Amino acid sequence: MTAAAEVAAPTARVAGVVPRRLGQVAVPVRAVRAVDRVADVEILFRAPACQGVVVRDDDAGRAGLLTRHRFTEVMTGRLGYGRAVLARRVVGEVADWSPLVLDASTSVVDAARAAMARDAAVRHDDVLVPGPSWSAASTADLVQALTAAVADRSARDPLTGTLSRAHLVATTARWASDALPGTQRRLLLAAVDVDRMDDVNATRGLAAGDALLRALADRVAAAVPDGGVVARLDGDAFAALVLLPAVHEHRAREVVASLRQRLHGACADLGVDVRVAVTASVAGWADAGLLLLEVERELRSTRTHGTTTSSPSSGAARATLPTRH
Repeated sequence: MTAAAEVAAPTARVAGVVPRRLGQVAVPVRAVRAVDRVADVEILFRAPACQGVVVRDDDAGRAGLLTRHRFTEVMTGRLGYGRAVLARRVVGEVADWSPLVLDASTSVVDAARAAMARDAAVRHDDVLVPGPSWSAASTADLVQALTAAVADRSARDPLTGTLSRAHLVATTARWASDALPGTQRRLLLAAVDVDRMDDVNATRGLAAGDALLRALADRVAAAVPDGGVVARLDGDAFAALVLLPAVHEHRAREVVASLRQRLHGACADLGVDVRVAVTASVAGWADAGLLLLEVERELRSTRTHGTTTSSPSSGAARATLPTRH
């Protein structure tokens, strides 16, 4: 079994999947025809979850929106109009024919900005998303997605898109407290950095150095099994955190060594030497500070001795399973 197949899903995540596109927020919505009677649509609004319906005018090739609020106003009517008369009107007469319609690929940020720019009377109406079938996103869901996107962006390195060091520490602490106690599972932490990164910047230029770091981050992320967390530790160093299943110590060492080899293989053709340090906690317990100290000490030791770890057999790439103090 490969290392990738032996990674367990943590019981609690610090960050889940953050919706970035409108299509990830929108949900299916019912569609009615413009020529349908208002009375025929009333049954749809009896469901509390129905806050609006798409109105199709196939002859004119347009789409409108009939919200619950607008429907209620229509059915209430004005003095002199009975409910029976109002119910005989067709939907096309009462629909809003200029709703906000955005493509599913629109970013959550742009969708929220467009929604908030509408007139106050319709600012809280759903945003419609066309497709094989119509869907809609409520303003509340957009705001929630926007908040999550902003929080996620603040936790990420702007150059590589990997998580920040602080987020890695928080995730390690969370997994250590929620996923390990009472089990035989372990946390595994790997660190990768570039040998002589300053020379790369000096000889190739800062733009080339940035491109190298982005490529390195992508390679590390690709080598880490699903469920792992990748973060930027500092200037040229990246770390990967994974949760190992309950296995015997000798098997844990094999999994650690396997991931070490995967990382080396993933970074082999970057044109630079990389150093890899990998460690795992004891079964059932981990400390974020100790795991970071272990892998960073390995990397510093390699720098001190002036050697690189371009092959899996080098010193800083050895797999370690520390004992609990």
